[in-house]
Amino acid sequence: MTNKKTSSASKHIFIAGFTFVGGLALGVLAVITLQNSNPQDDIVTRDVALGDVQQTSPKHSDSTTSGANIGIEQFQEIFKRQSISEQYAVLHTTLSGASERELKNWWIHSQEIERENHRKIAQRVILQSLTTINPVEALRSIEDVSKFHVDPLLESVFSQWSISQLDDAIEAATTLSGSRRNVALKTILETRDDLSASERLSIAKQLGGEEALLKLVSDNEASQRLAEPLESWKILLNDEVDDYLQEDSLAIVAEAWREQDGFEVLSHIYDSRIENYQMKNRLLREVANVDLPGAFRFSQRLVEEGEKLHLARLIVREWAKDDALATLTAISTFEPSSMASQLEDYISITWARAKPREAIENIGWLSEEFRLFALESAFSEIARENPADAIARVSSVASFVVNTSSILERIIHEWARKKPADATEWVVQNFAQEDPQRRMLVEEVLPYLTREDPTRAFELALQHPDPDKRWGLDYVVINEIAGLGNIELAKELLPRVQEKSKARSYNAVGAAMVRASQTDEALEFGKDLDETSQVSYYYRVILDWSRGN
Repeated sequence: MTNKKTSSASKHIFIAGFTFVGGLALGVLAVITLQNSNPQDDIVTRDVALGDVQQTSPKHSDSTTSGANIGIEQFQEIFKRQSISEQYAVLHTTLSGASERELKNWWIHSQEIERENHRKIAQRVILQSLTTINPVEALRSIEDVSKFHVDPLLESVFSQWSISQLDDAIEAATTLSGSRRNVALKTILETRDDLSASERLSIAKQLGGEEALLKLVSDNEASQRLAEPLESWKILLNDEVDDYLQEDSLAIVAEAWREQDGFEVLSHIYDSRIENYQMKNRLLREVANVDLPGAFRFSQRLVEEGEKLHLARLIVREWAKDDALATLTAISTFEPSSMASQLEDYISITWARAKPREAIENIGWLSEEFRLFALESAFSEIARENPADAIARVSSVASFVVNTSSILERIIHEWARKKPADATEWVVQNFAQEDPQRRMLVEEVLPYLTREDPTRAFELALQHPDPDKRWGLDYVVINEIAGLGNIELAKELLPRVQEKSKARSYNAVGAAMVRASQTDEALEFGKDLDETSQVSYYYRVILDWSRGN
């Protein structure tokens, strides 16, 4: 595997080589076949198609005026046919003799087609026909198309254009933005595979896409050797293309390899020199997801502990998303037991996040050591959507954990992020002033309440002193207010802070003043502090000042 952008690039070429090249080749072949079929057959097909379409449209006297009569009804008539190939055929024959004006009208009305698949089919055929007459106008027609739908239409234009007017197609591609230029380049290179290697390289250089050409070549080589997956794999990993660009291609090879050799391919992927850790894991997941129980049984047989844990962990995370109970049952026989315990930890967190209510209702399935964290995660997930539902469920798990306080804190934290006033009101109404848990929950809501109602937050902070803490909740509020840039309000509230919060609160305000370019004022502001506090204050102010200037 070559380190200079070697492995990832081969990957994308291969996928593009399979899906993109294959699909495009078939599409182009279909167009060419239709355009070069027996003239007599074409006339008959066109007559039938036009007869069907014109049944619902006003009669017109000649082709120069017929475009004015085109409407959505014509498309509806065409798409009554269930066969996609027949839909394409009727569209091609219907539009084969249309003028530029007519094609523009067809294009305008194609945007009224509600069903996305039908709209795509219609617009591709219209653009192919328009490209044969006026490719510049065809390209211009795409300008208003959504970014999410533009790539297939660009392919339609440049596949046709590169056949009829290659030089003009290349010149037009140079005017496109980066992503669209890449689509145009790939289409040209894939369509014009009749060109010599030097000609294709010249085109790639003109459009700044040498790597795209390397990827295309590598993908094609790999696809030709797919009957020998190991050889395809080597081609993709040892080419001069970054691995991350060929992830789809590598995934296709990996699946072919699995069909041939079973889950042994997981070990091959694990041992491969793919440097992108996340990409390697994605390939492992794609293979394992075909049969997660089977992949897990394979991991159980592995001897090398590092590989065994890595693969098993990845598999149970995927499996637990769908069936955590089956996954927990499966790991009960996993050896060594210390590794099984680690797997249960991963399962518990995945389960809590993927299916929080199911995890809460079946929390007894987990070992005691994993229950609390799983419950905290599960209740957090529910609280993001429905904090009242989360709170109502807390009592149901009280017998499974020593204390539910941390669970309630997580619920209030999530609630306060969206509706701080409501979360604050619930805390105040449900806990007595002297209850230690009330202060803990107030601390959870204060940062969020400060952003919405800073004065209310400050008053609430003063109502909850804690002699065991090094500073009070009033500092939390002042720090948040200053951080939000509301320096004047922070200054107004400073005289009311507790003595133990004073130094830190001044530091927060002084730093905010420096960030607001009030440096001279910040230097003057600390003079009222005692000598010990001044040391801390000026250290903070000068530090923030030096970062900016």
